[in-house]
Amino acid sequence: MLKIQFKDRRKPAMWLIDSTLKIGSDKSCEILVEDAGVAATQIELDINHDEILLRNVTPNRSVFVNEIPVVKEQMLKPWDTIRLGQSELEIIDPLSERNPPPAKPKPQATVVRPAVSPWMLKACSAPLDGQYFTLASGFVIGREEKSEIKLPFSYISRQHARLALRKNKLYVEDLESANGTFVNGDRVKSCELRNGDELRLDEFIFHVIGPVTKVDSKPRTVVRNNKKLPPKASKPSVSNSGQTKKVMASHKVFLHGMSAGVQGKVYEITNAKNHLSRMLGHHLSTSEKSVSARHVYLNETDVGWEIINNGAADGLMINGKMQARVVLEDGDEIIVGGTLLKFQSVGDRPLNYAKPDNESTSLAKILVYLLIIGVAAAGLFYSGVLGKVS
Repeated sequence: MLKIQFKDRRKPAMWLIDSTLKIGSDKSCEILVEDAGVAATQIELDINHDEILLRNVTPNRSVFVNEIPVVKEQMLKPWDTIRLGQSELEIIDPLSERNPPPAKPKPQATVVRPAVSPWMLKACSAPLDGQYFTLASGFVIGREEKSEIKLPFSYISRQHARLALRKNKLYVEDLESANGTFVNGDRVKSCELRNGDELRLDEFIFHVIGPVTKVDSKPRTVVRNNKKLPPKASKPSVSNSGQTKKVMASHKVFLHGMSAGVQGKVYEITNAKNHLSRMLGHHLSTSEKSVSARHVYLNETDVGWEIINNGAADGLMINGKMQARVVLEDGDEIIVGGTLLKFQSVGDRPLNYAKPDNESTSLAKILVYLLIIGVAAAGLFYSGVLGKVS
């Protein structure tokens, strides 16, 4: 007969008698684990003699057996270690050694077991940050209760994306979601996923974990999503003939420094996903508040250049309004980390946005000269009056 106990021996060991044993943070559980992040009933152990089946009854909470995440269920054997929250429990066999010598394999009939998927997703956004999800073909990610991976957020569609396994390859398909499915920053309709990819559903981010193969360097299957966001009103310009024409953004864009410290500097942008800190230094200004501004980046999409706040503490302001994600237009003003920048998407050469207006400067000089002459004339007038009086 087997036992279960906490590895730190905080409580006495418990014999595993035929039954269903509950483990969680609720006081009704046979084994109480009062760690932060542990569900009321997170694990059930189905015990039948020395056969123990572990079931994770809260798939949105991580459970590990020998440091391998278990999403649904797994058979346990003596000396396995279970981890949930910060606590570890181990299965003990009082009649056997911890590491018995390997037994010689006996010939036995072929047993067909269901294949275990080598693919997993690791959540990288709150509140599921750090949790693992083992994948199977047909998995749906969405806001609905019946979704295999449920994300209860307003920006997630009821059925947002579907994951599929085909010949040991993992694919994601966008299910006509409102806010889009992105792979490594690119919005896609469907795409083959590979180990290390970033899968983003609007603002929620997953890290793809899977087998590494030699074909990773070859082009992958990607179907772009041509569904465009509602376009903003374009800014007209006047041609030499006097007729208005629509201004089109060029592939090359520029950021113009407009505030102290960066005034007059021009940053040329040609590649997607440009972190602003890489152009402006690790900090966008000398202010300590600008430390997290490195989390703001520009990304070229099918609908134009998009700027995204991915965690900047000071926020991201576009034309005086706090924003999380905006498709920029020519002339937009950006404030991040205390630095004012102006966006240029028209033309192949930078304009002189930071250069003062010559006409305004000349007019200001004339007004200063007139003021000086007026003050001098008034002084002479009052000097003459006082001379006559005396």
